[in-house]
Amino acid sequence: MSFGKLTDRDRQVLGHIARYRFTFKEVLSSLYFDGADPQKSLDRLRDDGYVVARKLFKGNRSAYQLESKGAAALGVSRRRAEGLGSEALPTHLAIFSFCHLQGRPRIRLEDDEVASVFEDNAPPGRYHCLERSTRAVRVHHVYVPGDATKPADVVAMTRSHIAEVIQTPGMLPWLANQVYSHAILVESNERRELLTKAINGTKFDDRIQLREVAHVRVECVPGFANLEEGLHALA
Repeated sequence: MSFGKLTDRDRQVLGHIARYRFTFKEVLSSLYFDGADPQKSLDRLRDDGYVVARKLFKGNRSAYQLESKGAAALGVSRRRAEGLGSEALPTHLAIFSFCHLQGRPRIRLEDDEVASVFEDNAPPGRYHCLERSTRAVRVHHVYVPGDATKPADVVAMTRSHIAEVIQTPGMLPWLANQVYSHAILVESNERRELLTKAINGTKFDDRIQLREVAHVRVECVPGFANLEEGLHALA
């Protein structure tokens, strides 16, 4: 397969799409184009068969995804070019919004990056994001419950994950210093308030509150209903 000439920025764009499974031109503009319009670059990558524009969300919104040629050019699994199912798409959108539409410097971590951060004693959990600030670096384990998931089930899942993390070698200092966080992502403020109240009223065991054991954050992020609002804020 011929890949032609890809610039360093082309590879950054393709790598970003591979990491999150899709992206939007507003985010690319902010990350890689110093606020300029990336459309010409996207059109070229699309015409060369590296990316495709798909209508994954409501309205006339196009999301850019990898084609198999784009995955091959990066040397990543061709699965990164596959579509996301109806259950996976909301989770990936919430993580994307958490990283790029909240005004905080966050990045979704690949499995090998998680292993590197924790020196091969990686904590359990499928999704992790790294946040850098002027004060510290924090790793978030990300959990995206469905809209119909009961607060009691969200609490049980959170408690169970924290219990597993405690048993992971080397993780106690991360928890004690609150640089390992359990982030619960929701789409509405009403849902955030409901789950925050449930978490705040929960004990980890008979002696101690859950929030005293680990940093738990319930955060409202742009979802299907208000994605356009979040993207327009970047423009």
